[in-house]
Amino acid sequence: MKLPPDDRQPIIMAGLGTGAAPFRAFMQHRAWQRSQGVEVGPLIYYFGSRYRSQEYLYGEEIEAYIASGVISHAGLAFSRDGKDKMYIQHKMKNDKELLSKSLMGTGPDAAYFYLCGPTWPVPDVYEALVSSLTEVAGLERKKAEDFIEELKEDERYVLEVY
Repeated sequence: MKLPPDDRQPIIMAGLGTGAAPFRAFMQHRAWQRSQGVEVGPLIYYFGSRYRSQEYLYGEEIEAYIASGVISHAGLAFSRDGKDKMYIQHKMKNDKELLSKSLMGTGPDAAYFYLCGPTWPVPDVYEALVSSLTEVAGLERKKAEDFIEELKEDERYVLEVY
């Protein structure tokens, strides 16, 4: 995985369990850049695991990044902590305006999307992105799917799944 070519470009990170590990480096890098006075774009972070108390990897560090504004938006989903199961795709569907605007952006507003972790949520995360493009941007489903394929070709939609 590589960072966007322009430091001002938004980064959308979706990490599940240990898939969160590479995003820690992205966060640390953007925090360092900010400390050096570099203008950086938003970091949008989705994290999912079963239990917050047991599996919120780097939780204290991430909470500090949220508080300081390094992470501009977080969607944290802990599927077994509540009565209803909550997954990152639910958080992403709630953020459909943000995701659509970020993905459809151009130039320094063109977001990069990264998903790391197990393969099982890939279809649901993909569907959350497609629905954000159809519901908010008004794209027909086929055009939304084609748009995500273009993002893949441009290396703006990156999956590191196992």
